[in-house]
Amino acid sequence: SSGRVAERPFFDLMIVGAVRAIESAEMKRVGMQSEAPSEANGGWSGEPKEWAESMSLTQQISTVSQIGPFASLKQFIAETLAGDYDRQAIGELIDRKIASNKVMMFSFSACPFCLRAKKILTDEYGVEMEVYECDLEPEGKAVRAELGRRTGRTSMPSTWLGADVLLGGCNDGGLGGVAKLQEQGKLESLLDERGARAGGSPWDWLMQSFGGNQAAVAGKKRALRAIAAKAPKNGVDVDDDLKAQIEAAATALEENCRGQPARMPLTGTWDLLYCTAPGGSNGKVGPFVGDVQQVFLDDTRFKNEVQVGPLKLSLEANREVLDDTRIRVKFEKLAVSLFGTEVFRKDLDGSGVWKQRFVDDDLRVMDTPSIFVLTRRKAEA
Repeated sequence: SSGRVAERPFFDLMIVGAVRAIESAEMKRVGMQSEAPSEANGGWSGEPKEWAESMSLTQQISTVSQIGPFASLKQFIAETLAGDYDRQAIGELIDRKIASNKVMMFSFSACPFCLRAKKILTDEYGVEMEVYECDLEPEGKAVRAELGRRTGRTSMPSTWLGADVLLGGCNDGGLGGVAKLQEQGKLESLLDERGARAGGSPWDWLMQSFGGNQAAVAGKKRALRAIAAKAPKNGVDVDDDLKAQIEAAATALEENCRGQPARMPLTGTWDLLYCTAPGGSNGKVGPFVGDVQQVFLDDTRFKNEVQVGPLKLSLEANREVLDDTRIRVKFEKLAVSLFGTEVFRKDLDGSGVWKQRFVDDDLRVMDTPSIFVLTRRKAEA
């Protein structure tokens, strides 16, 4: 049943009008700054993904906004936008959603924190969950206000494993947030206890019993991704302790590598998750750190690309299989583009031998001799 009742009396309309004007301006800002899904951003649709990182300025602002008078102000705004609503009906809607799903997320459709939390749960753990988009549903504003009353935070997402377990948002809230729990190595066990993870308990033992090690590999891959996510972007200036932890996780995964990793076919676009290489290989251009990707053109040709704003550096290369674990890479050309137009091209004459430590459909680890960890874009995997 609907939770809507009569509008607020005329006396309140000035306050409501002012708050809604702020909301309208905010929605315009979101629309202007949101990214459309594309091959370049891996299918991301919403505000920039960098905003959802735990150390981003956006996250710091979000953290402050959930404290003391700022939290009270956000709750006031949420309730003002919701107007008068039937708390019992909205509460029952929330309870029903949480009770009928192993994982239930209340979200904003373009929010980078929501998008990152969804990506972790679905891509990394295969979770099937219901998502209630508060900015798209007719009762969404009332749901957000009521969740704020229950949890003390109106920020999204609000992710639940049943009525008694609030995972929280992305980097905070509840038990710590989806991304934070993943970094701490706690998320998998919480999902397994709920029976929410694809391939997780109670089926892992069955996979192992029939001679497969898919569950072990999946767990080690998640562990490597989680520990690598703690490093600065692309691993630039990573400290020695974290570097050792990532190397240990990579070594553990290497034990489960399929035979002949150098001979496995590679296609599509792979994004750099972490590396220890100095200079441009890690995406560092002056004071900036760009996005690094490897694009395979055919069986032997590929490009290493660094994108920093409108600037793109593209290193064209050929690869030759030497044996089961090693390939020889010959660098042929360097191209520089600005705003999509090539402005410089230079022939190169360099080479190196790269050891393939782990290769499967969506994750690769190699030594060049610096360690590189790359992940294949989900849209293509």
